[in-house]
Amino acid sequence: MRLVSDIVTQRGWIRQISSTGRNSIPPENPDRHRSPSPQRGRGVRGEGASRRLLNVVRFLGIWIACCILLGVSPSLSQEPKAQVKTSIDATTVTIGDVVGVKLSIKHPETLKIAFPPVGTSLGEWTVRSSKALPPTKLADGSIEEILELQLAAYKTGDIEVPALNIETVRTTGEKEVLATEPIKVVVQSVLTGKQDTLKDLKPQAEIEADYKPFLFFLAALASAAYLVYRVIQYFKRRQKAPAPKPERVRLAEEVAREAIERLLARKLIEQGHFKQFYLEISEIIKRFLGSKLGVHSLERTTEEFTRDLRAVSVPSAQYRMIREFLEDCDLVKFAKYRPGPEEVAEIIERSRKTIDDMVRESAKPQEVEVAP
Repeated sequence: MRLVSDIVTQRGWIRQISSTGRNSIPPENPDRHRSPSPQRGRGVRGEGASRRLLNVVRFLGIWIACCILLGVSPSLSQEPKAQVKTSIDATTVTIGDVVGVKLSIKHPETLKIAFPPVGTSLGEWTVRSSKALPPTKLADGSIEEILELQLAAYKTGDIEVPALNIETVRTTGEKEVLATEPIKVVVQSVLTGKQDTLKDLKPQAEIEADYKPFLFFLAALASAAYLVYRVIQYFKRRQKAPAPKPERVRLAEEVAREAIERLLARKLIEQGHFKQFYLEISEIIKRFLGSKLGVHSLERTTEEFTRDLRAVSVPSAQYRMIREFLEDCDLVKFAKYRPGPEEVAEIIERSRKTIDDMVRESAKPQEVEVAP
């Protein structure tokens, strides 16, 4: 900053004063070495007065500049201060009522604050709850933090909510404690002016018994008991169940004899179904022989079946009897031959004899001659 001023005196020789305190003085008068005269003495005295006036003006300029600098700089560097505000729901309450107290502090973003710790009591008040809300950023860039308290008093009279101390910390580490203003609250009794004692308690309400939960419990207990019973019975039956007996393997001759009896019971001959009768009785004998001798008999012609019999140990006489029996059956099946009653009885007897002979031959431990 440069301070410039034009100071005009009655002599007019002071022209400029700078911020460094330097001044320009008119060039030296060459007549000052002349012999003094009355007029010259008056001039010297005037010059001394002007110099003193110059010194005073210079001192005043320096003093004013220092005052301006010292007055402006602190105000420019000073941080904004925090603003504390306390509000309460009501100043007149009834004993036991819950009173809400809100402590709000508005501060710059660089300032850190710490609310005072609140316990179970605050002076003569009982603290029901305390909650610090999240900080909120305002439109002007500052931060607002709120502490909400729920207080209750259990005696009557004028009870004061005490002051709360809030600690602030600047960025430089400097700490400052801000105190709220105490709030006086009038706590009144629940009794009216004409009432000096409390009313008696009302009689206890009669609650109708509800048996539904008990019934549900009994149903669940019965279900559990039934389930346990069924599990026990299951394991008991499993332990007592006898091992399955192996089924007796029926002999091929038994199956063949029973098949012949069932065929006769159908009375196909009496109905005139000779072809069907001879077809089924020949198949019974072939299945018996195939099971007994290990020869494939299903869907085999008489020629194919007898050819396979040559490969097994069948006596020649028995082989010829089997072949003749099957060929006689083929006459009725394919040649449309109609046998008489004697021939039907004979073919039934030959089928039974074929079964009996094969059973006896299989029981003999002797060598047999294989048919050529």
